[in-house]
Parts: sequence; C-alpha cells; structure tokens
Amino acid sequence: TIVLANWLYNAAPRDGTVLGMIARGAPTLELLGGTGPKFDSTKFNWLGSLNNEVSVCVTSHRAPAKTFKELLQHETVVGTQGPVSDSEQFANFIVNLLGAKLKLISGYPGTAVTVLAMDRGEVDGICGWSWTSVQLMRGNALKAGKLNILLQMSLAGHPELPDVPLITDFAKTKSQRDQMDLIFSRQTMGRPYLLPPGVPKDRVAALRKAFMATVKDPKFVAAAKRSKLEINPVSGEEVQKLIVKVLATPAKTVAAARENLKARGPLEKAKVVMLKHSGKVTKTKKGGRRIYIDYKGKEVKAKVSGSRTKVTIDGKKTKRKKIKVGMTCTFTYPGAGMEATNVDCKK
Repeated sequence: TIVLANWLYNAAPRDGTVLGMIARGAPTLELLGGTGPKFDSTKFNWLGSLNNEVSVCVTSHRAPAKTFKELLQHETVVGTQGPVSDSEQFANFIVNLLGAKLKLISGYPGTAVTVLAMDRGEVDGICGWSWTSVQLMRGNALKAGKLNILLQMSLAGHPELPDVPLITDFAKTKSQRDQMDLIFSRQTMGRPYLLPPGVPKDRVAALRKAFMATVKDPKFVAAAKRSKLEINPVSGEEVQKLIVKVLATPAKTVAAARENLKARGPLEKAKVVMLKHSGKVTKTKKGGRRIYIDYKGKEVKAKVSGSRTKVTIDGKKTKRKKIKVGMTCTFTYPGAGMEATNVDCKK
C-alpha cells in the first residue's frame, strides 16, 4: 500500500488516467509513528471511499469476556497481525487508554489465519476486525451465537449494531476523545480511492462525480450485495476535508496517541500451525493463483502467491502457472482455502 501511494504521489501520470486504492491507515501512518511514506496525503486528489468502515472487538463463545465490561475484568487473549495492523494498534489502544485486560499474540499472517486461530481456541478473539469481514468470513457462526461483539471501534456506530457500545462512549476527557478522533478517522475512509496530485481540477471533479454515480448504481449495488460487500460511500470532498483536519491534529494529541498505540513490553509471537494436504489437482484458476485438489474425497483449495508461496514440480522450483490438472500436489498452509507457504507437485 505504501509503495503504491509513494508511486502515485511521485511518479504516476497526472492526467486522470491513473488511480489507486490504498489502505485506510496510510494517510496517518507517518503522523502516528510509521515509516515509509514519501507523500503528503493532503495533496492527493481523493475520489471517495466505498464505505465508512466499522471495526469491532470480537470474542468466541468460549472466551472469558463476552461483553466489553467483562473485558475490563478478565484477561482475554487476542490475535494480531503485527505492529502496524489495526488489530494490534486498536488492541493496544484500548489496553492503554481504557484498561482492557488483553493479552496480545502478535504476528499472525493475515486476518483469515487469526480467525482460524480463534476457531481452534488458540486465541479468544480479535480487536480490530472489520464488521463487513466478520459477516463475510464468519456469518454462520455469528447467526449461531458463537461470536460476541464487544465494542465498535469507529467514530460512528453501525446501524446493525445498536446494542454494541461505541468506543467514543468511554472517552472521559477531551484528550481521550481527541485521540480517538485521530486514530479512528481511518474508519471513515474505509476503502479509499485516490488520484495523484496535480490532476486538472475539471478531471478530478468529473471522476468524483463518476465515482459517486457508480457506487449508487443499482447494478453495482446488486453485484456488491451478491458478493456480501457493504457499500456505504463517502464522497471525495468529505475524505479530503477529513484528511486535512486529521493531519492538523495538535502535536500534544499526536504524541499521546502514539504512546497509547504502543505495546507496554514485548508481545508473545504467534505460532501458526501448518497443515499438509495432498491430492490430485482438479482445477486451477486465475493463472494458478487458486489451486484445487481432491483431498480425501473433498475438493479443497489453496491460494498461491507469486512472491510468498514456494512452488516446486518434481523438486524443482517453478511458477504457479506450471501446475496442471492431474498432478499430485501437497499444500503446506494454515488451513483449506488459505494462502500456502509451499505447493509441492509431482507430474
């Protein structure tokens, strides 16, 4: 995300032909102590956001804390995806600012693996999981009452969660509320699209209009609904104003927020349990990005990364697109449907 933002800012054509989508935390990353940005977020031309995201603190039905009040009383283990992830920063924040009794296990390679760790009982939950992703990834468990939604972590509550407290409800001082405004401003621009600086104003205006027309188009909305994606658009003008406001946050508030995002000491590192599943390849999709095998009579798939997954055929390293139907392959991955670290095949 930061690499893309740096390229858009410093090298991309400035004629309106190139746009990008970046992580919602990118605009405030450097302000909050992160490294890597080589851009001024206020100078981008923001097209808008697909939704105003709400992240939540979630625990399984086996967890000691099933409400936020209980989270202040009972130690609860949560999984995180590392120091710059929402899951780790948000968890640290409610520990330091609100006194939540969380024990963080850091370094799970993605939300899906963290959720799997929760399913397996390795952790009790996650704090900083997008509500849309909760519904998409574990909708059935949610309906079955196997998940507890403890806290909404955003600046505005979600209409589907009227009985779940909002983090801003717990701000006791102006300083605490100002820190919340800074940290959770990223939620308002949940899925942001942007143009490089310097694009002619008339083209920016036309593209902003087209963006909002698209996200309100009935066919687009219907397609998003079929994919279980929430569309709750925020205009480019609103995103632009928010970023200007947030990046003008007083230094005292920024310094306090930085401290409250940090862990108070070393965190336990995640130990990801890897499985090995072998079987004949039944199909491939997306140029080998998805490989399916017959494992004990059931078709399972693995995601195959071009950079992170090591692929071999007959012991020789190769490209994922070389895997063909009929080969026998072994997936090394956290679980079915997830990204493999290794795919080892035989002709």
